Amino acid sequence: MRWLLPLALLTATTQAAPVTKPPTGQAKAPPSTACTKELDARGIKWKRASKKGIADGVQVLGPLNGVNVVSEEYDLVIDCSLAVSLYEAMAYVRGLGIEKAAFSSAYSRRKVRGTNHLSKHSFGLAIDIHAFTGPDLGTVSLKNDFEQGLGDDIDCLGHPLTQGGAALKILQCQLVRSGLFRLVLSPDYDDAHHDHFHLEAIPWPDRTELRSPTPAIH
Repeated sequence: MRWLLPLALLTATTQAAPVTKPPTGQAKAPPSTACTKELDARGIKWKRASKKGIADGVQVLGPLNGVNVVSEEYDLVIDCSLAVSLYEAMAYVRGLGIEKAAFSSAYSRRKVRGTNHLSKHSFGLAIDIHAFTGPDLGTVSLKNDFEQGLGDDIDCLGHPLTQGGAALKILQCQLVRSGLFRLVLSPDYDDAHHDHFHLEAIPWPDRTELRSPTPAIH
């Protein structure tokens, strides 16, 4: 019976060690990138979003710089680079007494009208904002309140006739000159943008600084 003791020891040493499981309900932290660290530094609430075409996809879960960027149909799923630019840009929006910015399109797999090229919406790098709402301003929309043809390279604002028109033109000038976007397209640009601001950022790895010294194409 001398073999019984060695056999018992062999059995004990070959048993698998118990697996330690994380506590129930403990969420795994999303992987960080250089860009998402910028979101965290600004206190932006977000979670990872995996979408075809988006290099660094996030879903924004709360206000951006005090402004609710919302849609009746879609969650705000975009590339992280655009999220950072929007956060910075919302300081201008909030400065006009605006609390809500309504968008109709952010991430969307589609081609640029009349071409075979994918739109930057396909990569989560563009957003179309149609209207803004604030307690004193009420709701102003690009379709109904934007006054076309105002301003020039010297006097960006021009002479708007209405409060809503002035707010939208001031905002357009600020966004164009902010260095946060590659494109800031409006009803002044063409008929395809007759009812919205199209804001387009460049990918985070291509940004050498947060704000480019060059104004956006508009």
